[in-house]
Amino acid sequence: MKSAKTFAKFALVLTAALSSAAYAQNPKSTFTVVRSDQWGAQNFNPFLPGSQHLLPTNSAIYESLFFVNTINGKVTPVLGTKYAWSKDNKTLTVTTRPNVKWTDNQAFDSNDVVFTFNYMKKYPVLDLTGIWKNGLTSVKSPNPNTVVFAFDKANTPNFQFIAHTLIVPQHLWASVTDPGTYTNAKPIGTGPFVFDTYSQQALRVLKNPNYWLKGQPYVDAVVWLSTSSNDAALFKLIKGDADYGYVGISDPIAYAKQNKNTDYWWPTNNGNFLYFNTTKAPFSDAGFRRAVSSAINTKEVAQKAYAGAVPAAAPSAIIPAQQDKWLSASTKSMGGKYDPAAADAALTAAGYKKNAQGVRLGKDGKPLPNYRILVGAGWTDFITMAQVIGDNLKQLGINTQIDQQAWAGYSGSMQSATYDMGISWGWGNGPTPYYLFYQSFAPELSAAAGKTAPSNLSRYTNPDVTKALQTFRSTSDLATQKKAVAVMVSAVLKDVPWVPLTDRTQFNLYNTSRFTGFPTAANPYNDASPDDSIGARLMYLNVKPK
Repeated sequence: MKSAKTFAKFALVLTAALSSAAYAQNPKSTFTVVRSDQWGAQNFNPFLPGSQHLLPTNSAIYESLFFVNTINGKVTPVLGTKYAWSKDNKTLTVTTRPNVKWTDNQAFDSNDVVFTFNYMKKYPVLDLTGIWKNGLTSVKSPNPNTVVFAFDKANTPNFQFIAHTLIVPQHLWASVTDPGTYTNAKPIGTGPFVFDTYSQQALRVLKNPNYWLKGQPYVDAVVWLSTSSNDAALFKLIKGDADYGYVGISDPIAYAKQNKNTDYWWPTNNGNFLYFNTTKAPFSDAGFRRAVSSAINTKEVAQKAYAGAVPAAAPSAIIPAQQDKWLSASTKSMGGKYDPAAADAALTAAGYKKNAQGVRLGKDGKPLPNYRILVGAGWTDFITMAQVIGDNLKQLGINTQIDQQAWAGYSGSMQSATYDMGISWGWGNGPTPYYLFYQSFAPELSAAAGKTAPSNLSRYTNPDVTKALQTFRSTSDLATQKKAVAVMVSAVLKDVPWVPLTDRTQFNLYNTSRFTGFPTAANPYNDASPDDSIGARLMYLNVKPK
């Protein structure tokens, strides 16, 4: 158990980080989240990418219609209570929750939902998942508790994107004419918490006293604390200065054994990838990318980054739980063979020769420069991956350096394609492989170099992949969908816009000395969602003081 002395030290730190006026409110129970990075300015605009708004925006202040658990596909009602597709899958009808109020005491109803989606149509920069670009034609409300989404073609995978869209109050946002730059410094949501205090070191939200789910949340406040690295975050968790952290560490098993109050839950729901920036040479050359990929020892990457707790990724990028259903025997055996000698020969054959000193040359005969591998600052797992990759590529005569950037710079570089190579997760996942391939490679989610892409980080598009995505979403026939997935996998394995490195588990770390009710394998009410995502709302609703 945490000592009284430790509690006293923590109170002093928190008091310094938060304003004295806010701290004087003295909530009886505070659930503390530690972050291994720092955040930016006071911005709660829920339409912006996660890197551009503060952590409580998605998870504590604003709410979506539903939450779709990516591990098991379970749909949890939020502002929507039920939904139904028409027989032709071209109309989605959602019933909205009655007796909900915004935190300024105005009533919520279906008109707010209609406004939110039509607002995204009016300002396409807000449509980060391409809902309007994929067949949605209208969103209307026949009565205060019903919303009807009409499509010009079947697109059932769009449900997850509709379900996860954060709903905003029409009476406040109707007057916002520049939502791409609007900071929304005083957010009004329907969520279980209201914004209280902000600093560069700590954020706090307080319990919404009029929340529609009676009796919850069980905690009076949630606080986020900023640290400089995974190691610093881990130290706070072990000491008991924090209750929860979404922290990638090399050995979660050892963490759980530190003492009886530490635990973890790391379910696999995604992958970690080495992204190539295909907008710049030589990464624009598929031959170069293919050769480089076969020189990367992904088993070594996984072993050194996670000490055996997380395996190397399948070359297909499809997570283990989905492979039996979605991968044929032929696609399972494609790609991903570690063969540095073959990689060396392939580079030479592709026009990238070595000089007498063993330095790899470009097609122009000049030595290739040092290439940067972008990672998050202090992210020890990604840093380790980059070190292994750098050692592997050095054997080919390719020199690299690790480029650590704080979250805003890291995510901004990935989304604006100003990096060379970068390690990140798949920026899109769901209960089928469609979501990963759609959000990673759909043309509508890409952008020109220097412009912000919602999720197509490599800027790779392929007409075969685009057509396969269209085929998948236009049918509910499993055999047809499987063939479409095979096309996606084959094309990506051939062109190699990324290298699947390891499975990506979620990274939930707990200190259970003060709270119960964390999501676990035995009680997976969310998918171990990160603390700044819509699934984390369920954790903040369910944790209870001991």
